[in-house]
Formats: sequence, structure tokens, C-alpha cells
Amino acid sequence: MLASRSIVPLVVAFAMVGIFSTSCSGPGDELHPAEGKVLLNNEPLGGALITLHPKDKDDLSVARPTALSRDDGTFTVTTGQKNGAPAGEYIVTIICSKIPPDAKKGISTGGPESQDVLKGSYAERAHSKILVTIKKGQNQLEPFDLKQN
Repeated sequence: MLASRSIVPLVVAFAMVGIFSTSCSGPGDELHPAEGKVLLNNEPLGGALITLHPKDKDDLSVARPTALSRDDGTFTVTTGQKNGAPAGEYIVTIICSKIPPDAKKGISTGGPESQDVLKGSYAERAHSKILVTIKKGQNQLEPFDLKQN
């Protein structure tokens, strides 16, 4: 299980890579619209950060398309601040940080600690079994149907 304090910096790091690395995707990398849905035990999962890692490139200077799922589990992929992703094959990671309902309440100088409700099961590129292909044109991705006890 990931320590709850380590999840927030991870979310920020992946989001910043996606936002600030748009220019690293290259001038010839046309973006193609992509949408999908993420489910947890057959229920929509809102607030999940979905990151697409180029399958054949583990270079952090390559833009990482990302998405944040809405309450109904649907998401739209963006690269930087533009909709879409370059065509290619991707390994998908997903984290969903939420403040647990039993979090301590009281006076604190820091914000409440969040935890990945997926317990890190889908957080690492090296262990992910979720693969997607972005094709030229509009892409409707198959739902990511995650399982968690």
C-alpha cells in the first residue's frame, strides 16, 4: 500500500508532466480526440487521474496524455492544454486520490491526507496491464473496468 503522503506529489508530478510537456510531443505529432470511461467494480469512478504512457518510450521528455474522470466516470484525453493524444500505443496508469471518510478532523497546518482508493494497483507503468491504441481520427476507448476488493 502506498503511503498516503506520497500519492499527492505523484498526482501533481504526472499532471505537471502532461501540462508542461506539450512542446515535447514534437511539431509533427497531430493530436486525435479520445474519450472513455473508468469503472471500479462496475460503478463509475469519478476523480481518477488517467495517464497514457507511450508504450515504446519511457522518456520523461515525451508528453504524457492525461485525463481526469468526471463523476459519471467519463473522461476526455488531453495533451498539455489541447484535446487529444498522438496516434500510437500506450500503457495506461490510473490513480484516484480521495480523503478517507474516517480522516482525522481537527486543527492542522497541512491539508487532510488523501489515499489512492485503488491502493496503487494501477499506479505503476511497469506493472500496468491496461493498453490502448490511439488511432488517427476520433477514438472511443473501451471502458477501463477496474477491480478492487
